[in-house]
Amino acid sequence: MGDEYSNISRSYQRNPKVTGWIKPQDNTIYSPWARHWAEYTAYLTKGVWDIGLNVINRGNLDVNWYDTFKVRSRLTDTALITEEILTIDASDEQINHSFSRVEIATTGNYTVQYKWLNDKWGGRTDPLRRDANIQINSVFFNRVPEPSSLALLSLGAIILISRKRVFATPLEKTYG
Repeated sequence: MGDEYSNISRSYQRNPKVTGWIKPQDNTIYSPWARHWAEYTAYLTKGVWDIGLNVINRGNLDVNWYDTFKVRSRLTDTALITEEILTIDASDEQINHSFSRVEIATTGNYTVQYKWLNDKWGGRTDPLRRDANIQINSVFFNRVPEPSSLALLSLGAIILISRKRVFATPLEKTYG
């Protein structure tokens, strides 16, 4: 059905010597700078897919200081298929996600690129040292079930429930 990826196919950073994508021990990546992007490639079959990412903030958040990430999502094979801006809640405590629902017309390798657009830094004089850093925990590719598959699954569940009720009804004893 779906897979989660934590390995990047390709990435871009403005200046890798100063700062770029940082890879902690837990197979995630994070960046303190906007305009960096990371790409993930997957083999997708024909159908409808939910393609998205799970992120968390790695900076010091204050209430009403930095509340959302804006991430540009681009899906390509040999040409651009879809592009949109995802808005994801920012939190230091929980992982949040966002996704695009995409119709894939041809089976093959597809690449999704995520580019962080809205960095925020409190500055050198900020006593709280606030800094919003995006951490990508994983990217997911989930196939959306076809309506006919859901209908068959529902029908099977109804049949199982009705059979269970028939067998659960006690037989009446007749005395003659």
